[in-house]
Amino acid sequence: MVVGKKQLKIAQLLLLLTSLLFIAAGCGKEEEISPLPPQEQEQSQADPEVPEGETSELDLSSEVYQHGKFGSMPYRILVPRNFDSTKKYPLHVFLHGQGQRGTDNEHQLEVGASYYQEDSVRENYPAFIVVPQCPMTQNWFDDWATETLNALIDNLVKNYPINEERISICGFSMGAYGTFAMVARHPHFEAAVAISGAGEDRKAPLMAQTKWRIFAGKNDVIVPSSESRNMAIALQNAGASVTFTLYNQTDHNNTWVKAFSEPDFFYWLFSDTSKR
Repeated sequence: MVVGKKQLKIAQLLLLLTSLLFIAAGCGKEEEISPLPPQEQEQSQADPEVPEGETSELDLSSEVYQHGKFGSMPYRILVPRNFDSTKKYPLHVFLHGQGQRGTDNEHQLEVGASYYQEDSVRENYPAFIVVPQCPMTQNWFDDWATETLNALIDNLVKNYPINEERISICGFSMGAYGTFAMVARHPHFEAAVAISGAGEDRKAPLMAQTKWRIFAGKNDVIVPSSESRNMAIALQNAGASVTFTLYNQTDHNNTWVKAFSEPDFFYWLFSDTSKR
């Protein structure tokens, strides 16, 4: 069959349009899915039991994140540089976003973890840094996740020289939702940082003893900055020490970079309470 020039041009045009639509669909995919507030989260299955496990034995001279697992929750941990068994160190927990969930115990290091490894941080603020990984079927604000994290923290405190009054937590996106949930359910944290997330403002009085820094991007279409601002206001009204920082030209996926780059970020996080 002979195809006319007109038919050929139409076929080529249709092929070009199909290719453009395919490319546009791929480029429009978001790296993060908006997490639901805890009160709206629907569970697709029953939460697994909280493990009664043991933390992995650590090489206290290691300079890298070591692998660990507590029950079914993988985690990576960085020990204080120049570890001294006669001292007690702060413990810090970082919660990743929804895009880093899984079981490979690697993916969660993509966001934030490298900042804690910088020489200036390790030399000036020696601490145990824990970066757990949330399973695909869970969220950081689920009961199972918060209870497992709390059990992991208790186990680390039991086995290593950690100052129980110097425990802090930070989270991005879903991890920020988890940060609010953790502090509300286990209000023993000295300091907390929430980046591009929110929580249940009615529970602000339960979180008021913790010192807070909250960051948001004005161009964030995944977690609107108004939700983070509302949490800051609720905490302030409950009597908490809280600061709110809004980045005017920043979207969701860049807010954490801005926050970690703040000159006083680690000073505030790891300094004595009286210095904040």
